[in-house]
Amino acid sequence: MNSRGNILRVWLPVVLFGVLWADLVRQLSYTWESNEQYAYGWFVPILALALFWKRWLTRPRVHQPSTINHQPPPWLIALVVMAALALLPIQVVYEINPDWPLPGWLMALVAVGLSLYAVFLTGGWPWARHFAFPVCFILVAVAWPYRIEHGLTQGLMRVVANSTVEALGWFNIPALQRGNLIEVSTGVVGIDEACSGIRSFQSTLMAALFLGELYLLKWHRRILLLVGGVALSFCLNVVRTLILTWHASTAGLSALEKWHDPAGMMIFLLSFACLWAIAVRLRALIPQPSTLDSKTTPTPQPSTLKSETTPLPQPSQQSTFNAQLVTLPSRYLLAIGCWAICVIALTELWYRLHDTQATGVFYWSASFPTNNPSFAAIELNEKVRRNLRHDVGSTAKWTEDDGTEWSGFFFRWNPGPIRSIISARLHRPDVCLPASGFRLVTDAGLDYFEVGALQIPFRKYTYDVNGGPVHVFFCQWEDGSEKQIGMLGSKGADRVRTALSGRRHLGQQTLELVLSGYVSLAEARQAVRTRLPALVRTTGPSVHQISDRSELGPATAS
Repeated sequence: MNSRGNILRVWLPVVLFGVLWADLVRQLSYTWESNEQYAYGWFVPILALALFWKRWLTRPRVHQPSTINHQPPPWLIALVVMAALALLPIQVVYEINPDWPLPGWLMALVAVGLSLYAVFLTGGWPWARHFAFPVCFILVAVAWPYRIEHGLTQGLMRVVANSTVEALGWFNIPALQRGNLIEVSTGVVGIDEACSGIRSFQSTLMAALFLGELYLLKWHRRILLLVGGVALSFCLNVVRTLILTWHASTAGLSALEKWHDPAGMMIFLLSFACLWAIAVRLRALIPQPSTLDSKTTPTPQPSTLKSETTPLPQPSQQSTFNAQLVTLPSRYLLAIGCWAICVIALTELWYRLHDTQATGVFYWSASFPTNNPSFAAIELNEKVRRNLRHDVGSTAKWTEDDGTEWSGFFFRWNPGPIRSIISARLHRPDVCLPASGFRLVTDAGLDYFEVGALQIPFRKYTYDVNGGPVHVFFCQWEDGSEKQIGMLGSKGADRVRTALSGRRHLGQQTLELVLSGYVSLAEARQAVRTRLPALVRTTGPSVHQISDRSELGPATAS
């Protein structure tokens, strides 16, 4: 009975403290599931536990348990208290903004900080330094800020496209680069498709950091491993793009679907194997203490072996967990664990109270001109539909009477999983169009267009495509009000304001109009203002969900 009591006394605080980490993983998993670029995040918690266990086996010895739980500096206590209290507002904001990197980083840093403080209370600064890397490893799975991620990804795609075109020229295969696109004799190959392995850049960084810690490399060797991993990832992605583009030029664009996944898996395995080989090689360059000792230390005589080996202190403790050897800060772990549970409960209560006060939402949908003789539906391939994960949608193109060409894309995500918010906010013109060869010329900001009683917000862009202007109007709409702020809702202050209003699980929809043939943005804006009432069908305040694709007309694709 006493043994069971000791187990409960030791493990109950640890399990409760684990609630903090379980909730962090839950929040981050929305991004891992919705964004292929961060799919590697599913492995990070497992790898972090493995690294922690490896460090546990070589943890510093605690010689004087009575001095372990010494009084921390006052500034450190104050910092820990503020971090714990900040967990509640961060959780409230992050709950409905899983695509916003800022609260993700704040929540991860709070979890890391509170965990390192627990390690410090257990073994002091030596333990905090010893376990710092495994605890901080979760940070590699947090989404990067958009500007850094987007700039890096688009820059790498352009470099890969340019390198591929140059390589194709060596084999006498004519190719032309258009932004992130490569035009060959059989059609246009998108780098975002043919070289989606460019997204392996971040997973390569994760793998390099993991292998560097696994083999306990010195910091300068870890940096060398990182640089080698980045260079390796880039070179292999150029090879992958070259292979796929070559097949597309000889066997047609349909060959991409056949070779896309096998080539991606081959490059991934080859990249990881090469990175692992580099890490093993760097480890082999480290002098082994046993080799040095064998050359300088004489072999002890059997008569003196016992007396010389017995009293020597060991550098680390036993590998098994023993409450007698390690004194956990049980009160601290219990306090943080209970507070984490309270934060989850209070956040859920906040949104449930406001959900019950919702009286209705306002819906509108797109109604593209099917009676136009030039009207044609735009078919989305399976990969695009899988990435969008929309419930209903309509995509079409047509030519107006003045000869201008219009394309319309309407997608709706019904109220439900938080993934719908990520999908609606992730697929925007400034994110997707540069990968299709569009070069941004002007971001003209937000403008409101009147459709009956509605004021629909559109963000206006002008892109350069093949030397000509293309004007894009994009609306991002969230259920709940007839008055919307559109993409301004993605601004930090508006995200916080949305969280304070308690709105959650709301339907999302987007409407994107792409116009070519207009010389200036002013002409295109006037044309949209004139034509929009005929392209939007309002349904009025309602509480029903749009679930039947037939409501959007024959141009629906989902």
